[in-house]
Amino acid sequence: MTRGHFKVFTIIVFLLTAGIIGALVFLPVDFFSSKNRETQRTKVVIPQGMGAGGESIRSTYGEDTQGLRLTLEEDEIPVAVLTRDFNSNSYEEQVIAYRKLQDIDSPIYITYAEYDAEKESYYRQWNAPTAATKPGTLILYSEDLIGDGGICILVSGMNGAGEQTLTAFRKIDDQDEPFIKIAEFLIEGSIAVEEPEYGRRAQGRSLGIATYGRDYSSSNIMDQIEVNYTYNPVNGLYEQSGMLKIPGTQIEQMRVRELLNGDPERFEGFIDGLWYQEDGQIRKYVYFNTNTRELIFYNDNSEEVFVWQNTTPTRLGILINSWNVSLTKLRRTINVELVSLESIRLRVLQDAYLRSGPNVIWDGSYSRLPAAEPAAESRKTLPYTEDSFTGQDGIITFNKEGAYRIDLLSGPSELSRTGQYVFYALDVHQLLELRNEKGNGETERETFTVSKTDETLTLSRVRIGTRGIQDLHEAPIVLRISR
Repeated sequence: MTRGHFKVFTIIVFLLTAGIIGALVFLPVDFFSSKNRETQRTKVVIPQGMGAGGESIRSTYGEDTQGLRLTLEEDEIPVAVLTRDFNSNSYEEQVIAYRKLQDIDSPIYITYAEYDAEKESYYRQWNAPTAATKPGTLILYSEDLIGDGGICILVSGMNGAGEQTLTAFRKIDDQDEPFIKIAEFLIEGSIAVEEPEYGRRAQGRSLGIATYGRDYSSSNIMDQIEVNYTYNPVNGLYEQSGMLKIPGTQIEQMRVRELLNGDPERFEGFIDGLWYQEDGQIRKYVYFNTNTRELIFYNDNSEEVFVWQNTTPTRLGILINSWNVSLTKLRRTINVELVSLESIRLRVLQDAYLRSGPNVIWDGSYSRLPAAEPAAESRKTLPYTEDSFTGQDGIITFNKEGAYRIDLLSGPSELSRTGQYVFYALDVHQLLELRNEKGNGETERETFTVSKTDETLTLSRVRIGTRGIQDLHEAPIVLRISR
């Protein structure tokens, strides 16, 4: 072989090698193996528990219809779907919950989609109504209620009357009617299915079902009646097997245990609102505002506003750390303990630094302000109002949620300003603080002393510091209430 032929042979070998390497790099993996091509099925089952054989048993479906194995009618909207092998034949069937489009108050129905192996398609074999009517409350799942290893379909939800409902169907070997109804409950309360004890459940032992509703024979609205139901194998239905009256005090104890489970947010939600303490002729108030994260202490002589900084759970309640909105170095720690579902006990620990004015003691037991108390009495104590005032340069409007808006006399414009406000007291002075959030994340605070009559609101700008209230000697702003 001459040198020229050897060079040509070398170039050909190099080009072939480069081509093979390029094919290996750039061609997809499934180009070489059909085993890597797998059809991905839509997952319609969201596991919430495990059924017999470790199978996922609970599913919520929503408005998505991608996973349906059959097509519903034009006036039917799917609500939930459960997919599993109901017949132990290696094919998955579906139970689909749906509602009628034209009648939103009609019952929610379920249908059974069976697989036809010969036609290789699904067909609609059976339909049945349930007691639920509210699609957003529906839960569809399967469970071995009877204890024989079979399948029961449970449909839980609310109806138009606000009742909790539960409808249960049992799977049977019948081509015309594959499911039969074994239980249906409607109650102004709650329904509970006994939790199965896997591995310890006796063969053939059915799960119990209990309903909890108000005891109308008692004047205490907290008293309840628990009605228990068990499965009767003779007629194939759930029947009442017992009834128990639950005193309201026991229910209160259950509620107390929930509040003292170490979750501070749950306890914060419980104390949110206005609480009061009777002290002779003087009422003391504490207002817990979880939305704005503020604590407000007030009585006939003073009002103190604190920023709710953080919460720590305790054995009997929570511990709140806070600081004064005007004197930021003034810290206050409040220990809130649960006494009952209508009362709490406060122990206030305050930093003595910068304390001014009378020493108001806030410790003691407080009761929740009754909802029936006249709104006029409540408004005297609240730091918020719902009024509009007009001045020489503009209009300021306060709403009861603690927000304000300042507009020109001509109306809203680009010069309008919004923010948060609070009325409070320091010593003998009534004060108003306006807070305006700037674009850079900082908060601009303006403080005014307040002089109010039935027709006017006079504001004088001041500064509050370690030396107390300092008048800035600016012209007062006189506002007249808008009618």
